[in-house]
Amino acid sequence: MTGIDFGPIWAHRDQVAAGLLTTIALSAAGLIGALLIGLPIGAAGASRARPLRICAVAYVEAVRNVPLLLHIYVWYLGLAWLDLPASLCAVLGLSIYSGAYAAEIVRTGLLAVPRGQTDAALALGLTGWRTLRLVTVPQAFRIVAPSLANLLSQLIKDSSLASVVAVGELAYQAGAIEADTFRSAEIYFTISLLYLALVSIVSHAVLRLPRPQAAVLRDA
Repeated sequence: MTGIDFGPIWAHRDQVAAGLLTTIALSAAGLIGALLIGLPIGAAGASRARPLRICAVAYVEAVRNVPLLLHIYVWYLGLAWLDLPASLCAVLGLSIYSGAYAAEIVRTGLLAVPRGQTDAALALGLTGWRTLRLVTVPQAFRIVAPSLANLLSQLIKDSSLASVVAVGELAYQAGAIEADTFRSAEIYFTISLLYLALVSIVSHAVLRLPRPQAAVLRDA
């Protein structure tokens, strides 16, 4: 079989589209899970309490120094008795692994907010929780928004590892289409373009994010 022929790939366009949607869903779910984990861990890492900082550092170092593939295998194979769906195993692996990076992003953002902002809010009578919710977190989010968008870009690429547990995302569908059509160059070129498009869209969105605004409170 010679020459380049995208006809067989076009014939499997529904399969490619399904894989694309699954990749987007996995990445979005992974980002949400990473934020749910990263927010409290990052806040603990930025706190003044030494025990909380130690726990946060321990989590980050223990999780991100283990390959993502092993995180997925732990849920799919190591904890097979739980009988979790393959897609959920992939989301858990992505969430826990990326949560360690999200925690560092959150910690950095919280520490980047001038301490005077917190002191000023407390001096105005806000409680610690309201200060965190109304003053610190909004400013920190504007600071770390580009980093969170970059994390989403990485999740899009990392989601391809879900193919090892037979989740029908882009990489898995590419293998299935290749086995059916024997058009390896065409399908992997197509899938590469789709990954490139997804990551480029996210990266372009980062450039349109508003820059960190000035402090919302005057330092006390």
